[in-house]
Amino acid sequence: MNTSSLYIHIPFCSRKCLFCSFVIAVGQEHRRGEYVDALIQEIKNIESKELETIYFGGGTPSMLDENDFDRLMNAIRKKFSFQNDIEITIEANPETINHDKAKFLKTLGFNRISLGVQSMDDRYLKFLGRSHDAAMARGAYHILRGAGFDNINLDLMYAFPGETVDGLEKDVRSISLLGSEHVSLYTLTIEPNSRFYATQMKLDDDDKLAEQYLLIARILNEYGFKQYEVSNFSKSRSLQSTHNKNYWQGKSYFGLGVGAHGFTGRRRYWNTSRLQDYFERISQGQDLVEGFEDLSDEQIVMEKVLFGLRMNEGIAWGLLPIAKRGLVEAWIGDGFLRLEAGRLSATDRGRLILDELSTRLI
Repeated sequence: MNTSSLYIHIPFCSRKCLFCSFVIAVGQEHRRGEYVDALIQEIKNIESKELETIYFGGGTPSMLDENDFDRLMNAIRKKFSFQNDIEITIEANPETINHDKAKFLKTLGFNRISLGVQSMDDRYLKFLGRSHDAAMARGAYHILRGAGFDNINLDLMYAFPGETVDGLEKDVRSISLLGSEHVSLYTLTIEPNSRFYATQMKLDDDDKLAEQYLLIARILNEYGFKQYEVSNFSKSRSLQSTHNKNYWQGKSYFGLGVGAHGFTGRRRYWNTSRLQDYFERISQGQDLVEGFEDLSDEQIVMEKVLFGLRMNEGIAWGLLPIAKRGLVEAWIGDGFLRLEAGRLSATDRGRLILDELSTRLI
């Protein structure tokens, strides 16, 4: 049986953070049970496979109650078989975590938590419109530890307008000192459909952001975090995010729920992004897919190249299309990429401009 990954989108949030442009539903908590019913129906309609990873993203998945979680996980277990070492991740916001919920999630089979801390500086948490403060984040982390979770990711955001070197260093060290196994790094960006975009907020220049990025990477390394992807750091290879690595390696995955994306290995598809439309399509037995893209052989190869270069392990030189090798050899000479033992990867300098290099490769 072919293996796959499963992504389930839970859109509910208590409020919309000012930087957020994701598919979320605010003030719709009363529809959580109805939404889980719809997800269960969607699960029944897809192909059975052996799962390597499951990832609950959002939104705020940890807003679901115990009964909804129980029903959803039972439906997943009935439909799919699990690998023995399956990774089951849930994103959680600190204000939704208490002792009972943490213990319940652990009992239900979740073995990895991604905690949306973002910052340990209350000024920036307020700036972002978060519902928690640093003390609440610290408390949630220790509750999860007490419940037996030994694989916790912490989200760290940087590039706040006017953020100083001293302020950034203090923030990174505060998060590092919590002692998680993994850190995911996010640059504050101004996305369409976010409130920051509506206010035409301006960010610091690229040179300053590059200095901040290198500082963060250096500090995380001091605390035992090893970078394995442009924005991801873990304490060991076994603690890297298997689910995200499957994305980067071009493996197939199911995407369930409103606005969720999936990939068959050839076709990329996405569900309707409107909650009411999602409910109506489910109730009427209609296709949930709002759009799709079929990739050519050349596109599949190029995606493997671009995603592969984001990871420290890089790609095999032979994967690179012959027509692109002259350009890449020039970048090797410029110190942006390196070729060692037949594998091509980005240098520290190259990671700073990897988006630009990727655009030129395409």
